[in-house]
Amino acid sequence: MQYYKNAVVMRAFLFQVLNVATAWNSQSQSKCKATPGSADWPSTASWSALNDSISGQLIKTTPPGAVCHPDQPTYNPVACLAVQAGWLTTVFHTDNPVSSIENNWNNDTCLPVPTVPCSGEGYPVYVVNATCAEDVKKGVDFARENNVRLIVKGTGHDYLGRYVYSFKLRGTDVHQPKILY
Repeated sequence: MQYYKNAVVMRAFLFQVLNVATAWNSQSQSKCKATPGSADWPSTASWSALNDSISGQLIKTTPPGAVCHPDQPTYNPVACLAVQAGWLTTVFHTDNPVSSIENNWNNDTCLPVPTVPCSGEGYPVYVVNATCAEDVKKGVDFARENNVRLIVKGTGHDYLGRYVYSFKLRGTDVHQPKILY
């Protein structure tokens, strides 16, 4: 009989530990970031307010290579020649607030080659083309307040591709301003 009582007490104790662990685990899980099309993605009015607060420096993006694709709204054969000329240089991608230096992290979804498909997958939806520290602060605050994934575009090396997110998970991207000393 004593064995049975001990087993019941141990089982009850085990269930309590599991309940506490489950409750702790569910509370410790951070909320997923908002993604385009989800209910918690910021409204067009919210993005417009951000744009107004940063003097029109918010860019609704299109992939840089889209200018080479006749089926894209930004198609421009003259601009295509310039994009093709600079595409294999780091300067082109560093200076372009939408682009990333390594195309493979964008899954090569919109190369400046008219014969291959072009989509915006792998590129950010919006970019804050920051020109001052206040723009950076407002972009960071907006991302935090709206639970939007924020990627800061710099010129450093990241061979793991953490500076881009496929499937449009980059809601905001802050283009680092040039600072002169």
